[in-house]
Amino acid sequence: MLLKTNLTFEAMIEKKDRKVIEEALEHICSHKLFVNSSINTRLLRYLVEKAFVEEDLKEFTIGMDLWGKDYGDDKNDGVVRSYMYKLRKKLDEYYIENDADKTIIFEIKKGQYNLKFLTPDVYKGISNESKGFIKIPIKYLKILGLIIFMGLLLISSWYLIFERQELCWRSFFDKNANNLVIVSDQFMLTEKNQWDELHATMYSEINSNEEYLDYVKEHPERNIATTDYTLLSQMVPWSIKRLSEWFFKYKSDFKLQFESKLNYKEIQDNNILFIGQYKSMNTSKSLFLKNSKVFTMYQDGFKYKEGEIEKVYNTNYGKNGKIEYAMVSFTSLSPNNEALYFVSNNDIGVIATLRNFTDSKWLKEFYKILPKNTKYFNALYEVKGMQRTDMSCKLMELEVIDLVVN
Repeated sequence: MLLKTNLTFEAMIEKKDRKVIEEALEHICSHKLFVNSSINTRLLRYLVEKAFVEEDLKEFTIGMDLWGKDYGDDKNDGVVRSYMYKLRKKLDEYYIENDADKTIIFEIKKGQYNLKFLTPDVYKGISNESKGFIKIPIKYLKILGLIIFMGLLLISSWYLIFERQELCWRSFFDKNANNLVIVSDQFMLTEKNQWDELHATMYSEINSNEEYLDYVKEHPERNIATTDYTLLSQMVPWSIKRLSEWFFKYKSDFKLQFESKLNYKEIQDNNILFIGQYKSMNTSKSLFLKNSKVFTMYQDGFKYKEGEIEKVYNTNYGKNGKIEYAMVSFTSLSPNNEALYFVSNNDIGVIATLRNFTDSKWLKEFYKILPKNTKYFNALYEVKGMQRTDMSCKLMELEVIDLVVN
C-alpha cells in the first residue's frame, strides 16, 4: 500500500497512512542498526508520536520528556543535539542499506528536531540535491580554525579533570567506543510434575544449552526441557535506567546482551560492562577476577587471601538485617577494550555499587583512596539494607591490579 501524498508532520495523517508509518517504525527498530540501541529507538518512537500530533519540538522539550533534563541548569547542554545527530546518521545508514525503496521514509533535517514522512521519490530527490560541492570563503575557514583551537583547549582541560575522577569510565565514553552491557539472566527449563503437568523451573547447575545437555546425559531420568525465555531479576530494569542516564550525560551509548546469549566475539569487539549475579555467569565467569591475586568466589560471596591472611565474606543475616558483599572489578580485556564488573549474588549489592559508581561526587572521593597512578582495581564492598533508599556501602578490601597508566 503506497501513500497518496507526500506527508509532513504538519499534514493530517489518515488512519491507513498511520498504519504504514507504524509498520515502517517497527521495521527500523528491529533492524540490526537499531535493535541494540535503546536510546536511538526510544528517541525515534518519540519523534514519530510527536509528528502524529503535529507538535513543534524544541531541544529542551525532548530533553525533559525523554531524560528529565532541566535546561534551566545548563542552557548550553548539547546532549539532545548529539543524540539527534547520531539518530540522523543511523537513519541515513539504514536507508542506504535498504536502498530507500520503502513505502515511507523518516527524515530529520540538520538543525531541526521535527521528523517528516517522505515518499521514496521525494527522499531520493533531496539526497541527489545534497551531493553538490559547497565553496566556503577563506574568512570563514579562519573563524572555523579559531573555534577548533578553542575547542581543543576546552577538551584538554576537561580531560585533565575527567582523567582521575571518572577514570574507570573513560574508555566507555570515548566517541568511537563500542560498549556492550551484559545483564545476568537465569536459564529457564520446563519440567513435568507427578500429574504430568509442565511447569517452569530453574536448576542451579544449568545456565546454558551446553550445561543442559551435560546434565541430561548424567540424569536421563529427569523430564526437563529448554525454553525460549530466561529470567531477569528486579535489579536489571533499575540498572539499565541508571546506566542510560549516566551514558546520556556523557553523550555515549551502549548495546545490550544477555549473559546466556553472550559469545567471545562480542567480548573481543566491545568494552564490557557486566551487571548481575556470579551464580548466573556463563561465558563471563572465565574472565571475572582472572587478574586478581587475592580474590576468588566462595559459596555465596568472596574469599580474600594474601599470604597467611585469609578472610571469607559471605551473605549473612544479622540482628540488623541482611549483609551481603559486592565486587566492583575494573580491568583490561585487550589493548583496545576494558571491562567493568558489578557482581554480587544478590540484587542489593549490584544496585548499591552501581549507584555509587555512577555518582560523580562519590567517584571523586573513591579515587582519593587509590594510589595516584592506579588504573585497574578490584574493590569489595559490604552492603546493608533492603531498599534502594536505605542502603549502606562500605569498602572492605581493595586490590590494585595495575599501577601504570598507559
